[in-house]
Amino acid sequence: MARTTKLPDRSYLSSSELDSLGRMHAEMMSELWVLRDRVLVLEQLLTESGVLQADQVDQYSPGTEFAAKLKGDADRMVARIVGAGHRKTLDEVVKHGTRSG
Repeated sequence: MARTTKLPDRSYLSSSELDSLGRMHAEMMSELWVLRDRVLVLEQLLTESGVLQADQVDQYSPGTEFAAKLKGDADRMVARIVGAGHRKTLDEVVKHGTRSG
């Protein structure tokens, strides 16, 4: 039988906090789209100019050293994003959101 966890009887977030989270989420989605759009444009320009073949980016397989760098960068990004929900102040979020933190 599946084990379940009883949900707490009280809410952790007020309506205004949920509104803030919604605004932050929408802003993150907007920023993500800007980055994705720019990457797609760069790929298209590089393909049109003959620097890249059409599927070269999709077919790319990083070497061991670069794969480790990508994994480290991804792990740090996830830690910053998930960790931000556990920080108490905006100053802590900003401090731990820097590349050196």
